[in-house]
Amino acid sequence: MDAGTAKDCVLVRVLERDSGDLGFVKDEEILKSVMMSFYFGGVETMKVSMSNFMLAMTLHTHAQRKAQEEIDKVVGSHGLPSYEHRASLPYVEALYREVNRWRPVAPSSVPRATINDDVYKGYYIPKGTIVLPNIWALTRNEDKYPDPESFQPERFLNLDGTLNNDTASYVFGSGRRICPGIHMADNVVWLMMVNVLATFNISKARDDETGNEIDVDADACTDGISR
Repeated sequence: MDAGTAKDCVLVRVLERDSGDLGFVKDEEILKSVMMSFYFGGVETMKVSMSNFMLAMTLHTHAQRKAQEEIDKVVGSHGLPSYEHRASLPYVEALYREVNRWRPVAPSSVPRATINDDVYKGYYIPKGTIVLPNIWALTRNEDKYPDPESFQPERFLNLDGTLNNDTASYVFGSGRRICPGIHMADNVVWLMMVNVLATFNISKARDDETGNEIDVDADACTDGISR
């Protein structure tokens, strides 16, 4: 902005409106942190979620086919799925939730800090303590998710095929610092997944010389805030 080369965006408009005053945010470092949160909450979450979805569909073609059959039955073959179809596609919704559970985008969430002294299960936690919520452990709770390493969209369905109450929303964090991009990521990622399922068959690549399938390592991931 100082050089006059900044592109138009929400942040530029906020700063221009306040004539150099950061307005509702008094600390420039906090403002940078907020904008990074929006980036991670939206762009990064969607990118990683779609990578995990493609991995799951490559490895679990039975789930892919079942979802495609539901889409064909509800939407047909003469158009693409849209938001209005979401409530009518329970298996696709269950598959979406299972992708989030099976490979949570941020396994250890992001750092939080306690605002008051607290005691949890006998542990004293002083005010200002940095806390990392263990989302990976939540997704691997065998009491709730038997055989947690397997990919089973049926976990999120009742016996009659309707969705149960487990939305796996904890993968987006919780409390006042829940992922700011949760609604955008939820809607856009679901829409991308259902349209990929409606238009493509996903499978392992084949070796050009032998024609054999090339194995995929389900755990060949990069680790950081996002996985």
